[in-house]
Amino acid sequence: MARIEGFRIRNFRTLRDVTLGRLWNERSSGELTPMTAVIGKNGSGKSTIFDAFGFLSDCLKLGVEEACDAKGRGGFDRIISQGVDESIMFEIYYREEHIHFLSWKMVAELFGKVNMKV
Repeated sequence: MARIEGFRIRNFRTLRDVTLGRLWNERSSGELTPMTAVIGKNGSGKSTIFDAFGFLSDCLKLGVEEACDAKGRGGFDRIISQGVDESIMFEIYYREEHIHFLSWKMVAELFGKVNMKV
């Protein structure tokens, strides 16, 4: 069974650069646990973290352009962090049973250009 050990979100809505758990290049950080709680004040980005997972899922199922418009997101211009001149980027660090670690990265740029790496 695969298990996510870290997740990084850059320039998605209000989340300029947020890392949960550890990534391949930051192994000294603690990994996400099987039960992870997200706690914070109203308007601090908790729902945005969960929408980031939904957005990634929609990108894989529907494609990037459709994912930007799905579920009331309002298109690329509404989901990229305001005032930045960089791409939206997600990085997932996970482990599968009998396999060491895998790192997956997706970068979404204006005009639907997408770069995905494993």
